[in-house]
Amino acid sequence: MLEHPFTNSTFNKVTGSILILAAIAVQWGLLILYVQVPVIPALTDSILSVGMLAAAGYAGWFSIQYIQAWQAQVSVALLIQLICLAVAYSLLALFRMENTEAFVRSLPLRFIFGLLCWIILIQWYRQLTETDDMEHEPVESLPQPIQDETIDRVSVKDGARIHIVHIHELLYLQACGDYVTLITADGQYVKEQTMKYFESHLPSTVFVRIHRSFIVNTNFIRRVELFGKESYQIKLTNGVSLRASNTGYKLLKDRLNL
Repeated sequence: MLEHPFTNSTFNKVTGSILILAAIAVQWGLLILYVQVPVIPALTDSILSVGMLAAAGYAGWFSIQYIQAWQAQVSVALLIQLICLAVAYSLLALFRMENTEAFVRSLPLRFIFGLLCWIILIQWYRQLTETDDMEHEPVESLPQPIQDETIDRVSVKDGARIHIVHIHELLYLQACGDYVTLITADGQYVKEQTMKYFESHLPSTVFVRIHRSFIVNTNFIRRVELFGKESYQIKLTNGVSLRASNTGYKLLKDRLNL
């Protein structure tokens, strides 16, 4: 399963939390100023409404990878807005904190505000996926990379302990902000190192960078499947699925002589 951009980086976690609080504050102010909702009900309303939208937005990262047609994306966006409004109203009505007349008056404001937030988020998601595919030039035009001295093990410090991870144990490596997570059959280890370092120091005949966030050990690949438009999914022997960009897939084919 692909890791969500809001969970693979501390910066994204902090930024996402700040944006959610900002959205709550904006909707709170709009409800007070333009709909004349009392302060406390408006705050509760904003927390519930934005919270529902944030949850839907989090799930949107996974849906956008399967929904390619813009018509389907628009339909999903409209459906999300309706569900968020319905759930928010139901919860507020349950606690008798919502005035039906005021809620109806605020519907255009709520709908437009929620739709704008959703569009901005989805566009950011789409930019991330497009950046992955544009990260490298086409494989055919790339010169053969110069392989630095290869490593056969990686030492990882964990408190007072030091783990020695042999490269033949690595299933794949995943970028996590300023760190790299080494995944083996026995567990995961976080190393303060760059993906660029591992890309140039792991044996290129075995390890391939299939995506900006993933380097995979080809010995553990079970199959490759088409996944969305010009992207692919790499199934590993342990059941994990990794996304490969179009460039990463071409590089994988080149390394495997397919």
